[in-house]
Amino acid sequence: MRNLLVTLAILTVPLPALHLAAQPDPVVRAQELIEAEEPEQALTLLDAHLRRHPADAPALLLRSTARFMTGELAAGRRDLERSLDLDPSQRQGWLNLAALAVTEERYADALDAFDRAERLDPAAPENDLNIGTVRLLAGELEPAAERFGRYLAGDGDTGDGYYLVASNYAMAGYEALAVEHLRQAIERNERARLRARTDPNFSALDRNPRFAELLAADRYRPPIGAHSVRRSFGARYGGGKGPLLPAVLDALQLGDRPFDPRVEVTDGWALIWGDLRIKLADAADGRGVVELTAPAQSFTPAEWAATTDALLRRIAQRAAVRSVKPDKEEADGGMRTP
Repeated sequence: MRNLLVTLAILTVPLPALHLAAQPDPVVRAQELIEAEEPEQALTLLDAHLRRHPADAPALLLRSTARFMTGELAAGRRDLERSLDLDPSQRQGWLNLAALAVTEERYADALDAFDRAERLDPAAPENDLNIGTVRLLAGELEPAAERFGRYLAGDGDTGDGYYLVASNYAMAGYEALAVEHLRQAIERNERARLRARTDPNFSALDRNPRFAELLAADRYRPPIGAHSVRRSFGARYGGGKGPLLPAVLDALQLGDRPFDPRVEVTDGWALIWGDLRIKLADAADGRGVVELTAPAQSFTPAEWAATTDALLRRIAQRAAVRSVKPDKEEADGGMRTP
C-alpha cells in the first residue's frame, strides 16, 4: 500500500535577527518517518497532532498507513474511512481502501474504490492496471484483458508493464497469457527473465513447458552498430560448474569493473550485466566462450578496444588459475568465489 506523498514548497525569505527557528510540521515529519519505515515514531507525532486537530483528513490518512504498518488493521481502517468522509478528494485514500479490500477478497468493494480513484484522475496510467487486476481476480477475464490492453498500449508498454500483467495472469491461473506477456516483457528488458525465475507469482508455471522454454532461451540480438567481441578459452563453462564463470567474476572484481551481482545461470549459458553485457557458454569444440557487447554510444572505439582487451586478458589469467587443482590455487593465492 503506497504512502501519502507530501510535497513541500520551500520559500527563501530573510529572517529578522534573533528570530527563533520554526518548529517542523509534525505531519511532514511523520511522513518522513513512515518513508523511513519507522511507523511507531510517526504514530507518536500524529496522535499528538490529531488530538489538537481531529478533523485533519491528510493526517488521518497518514496515521491509517502507520497503523497498517504496525498491524493495527481495525484502527487503520477507521482512520482511513474517517479521512475519506472528511475529504473524499484524496485519491491516495481510495487507492489504499481498494488495496485493503483486495487483501480481504472483497472485489466489488475494491472496484468501487478504484472507480473513485479513477474519477479523481482519469489519466493516471495505473487505473487500467489496478482495475484490470481486480477484474481478473474476480474471474472476469474479458473486461480484465480489455483494461490490460489499454494499459499496455500506453505507459505500460515497457518491460515492467508487461511483467506486471504477466504476473497477474500467472497468479490467476491463465498460463498461456502469462507466458506470452512474459515473453514480451523479456523482449523489452531481458532481465525480466531472471526476475521471473525467483518470483513466487510464477511458481504455478514451474511445470509449464512453454515457460521452461522461455527461461532457457537467450534471444537477445545486439542493436545495429553495437560493440561486440567474442573470445574462446580452454576453461569450460560447464553449466556454471566449470572454471570459466568464477574466472570471469574474479576478473571483474580485480579490475573494479561494475556489474550486477545477480548473475543469470542456466545449463547452457550465463549472463552478467554491467556497463558490458557478458555472456558465457561452451562452444561445440568444448572450449568456453565469452561474448562481450555494449551499445555503440557507451564506448568510443578506442575505449572499447582498451576495456575489452584488458578484461579478456584478465579472464585468461584467472581461467588458467581456476583450471588448476584447488590446493594449487590456494597455494598461488588465487581468489575463490563461494
